[in-house]
Amino acid sequence: MKTHFTLSILLTLLFEATLSAQTVPPQFRTMVNDTLYLHEFNISPQLGTDIGGAIPVPFSAGGSKINAYPRLSPSIGIAFSYTYQYRWNLGLELTYKRIAMDADARVTNQKFKGENAVQHFTGTAEMMMTFTLLEVPLYATYMFGVNRQHGAILGGYFAHNLNAKYVTTAKKGFIGPVEDVVESTITDPMVMDFSSTLDTWDVGILIGYEARIINRVHIGLRVLIGCKDIFTPDSDFFDYKMYPMRGAIVLNYDLLRFGRQKNYPRKK
Repeated sequence: MKTHFTLSILLTLLFEATLSAQTVPPQFRTMVNDTLYLHEFNISPQLGTDIGGAIPVPFSAGGSKINAYPRLSPSIGIAFSYTYQYRWNLGLELTYKRIAMDADARVTNQKFKGENAVQHFTGTAEMMMTFTLLEVPLYATYMFGVNRQHGAILGGYFAHNLNAKYVTTAKKGFIGPVEDVVESTITDPMVMDFSSTLDTWDVGILIGYEARIINRVHIGLRVLIGCKDIFTPDSDFFDYKMYPMRGAIVLNYDLLRFGRQKNYPRKK
């Protein structure tokens, strides 16, 4: 319901901008040097791919050696942009995406809480994580270069986890109540599913770059850095936190434009 309400407001604003495109009031204009620029709204379908996952903080807590294997996953969404000054755009997106990563590690005395006891694991383990997200980035873009062909992006994002999984498999090794003490050995794979302890939302920082490659078509590179632990606050299985981090490549097309930019020479 909230999403429908927000989209209704956006569409209303865009419709009003279309009606006023012929006679532009002063509040919708920006003076740059001797040229008057008409503000512009864009609606752009967007396709992309993301690569990444989550990293332990501190990094050494995840094990003495970690090999990560992120999986490329497609994303689809829609982008809204508003040019409020000649060099500045505001952007809002709604994106559906999937993030997936596998990893293997050689772990030494990794601490975790088992059944009513603190335990330490030493050995080899594998990990699998997937996140199906509804992501909402909000950002500002500074345009530069000839005809504003390039843009530097800075902002943040909110993401809702529609479905998340985090599974680790201890392959070989031993477990003990304290470091370097063997209480039991692992010879057969032991699966531990921590999916129920994952939080349902995430928030973070977004930085990036975009370029217009042909008329109406833009390509962008982004880095998204999560600012909160992927686990719920009451989860205490591990003595470290894990934060999302991923990169994205996006391609969008300015399908609809309202209040398209035109030049109005300044009257002397």
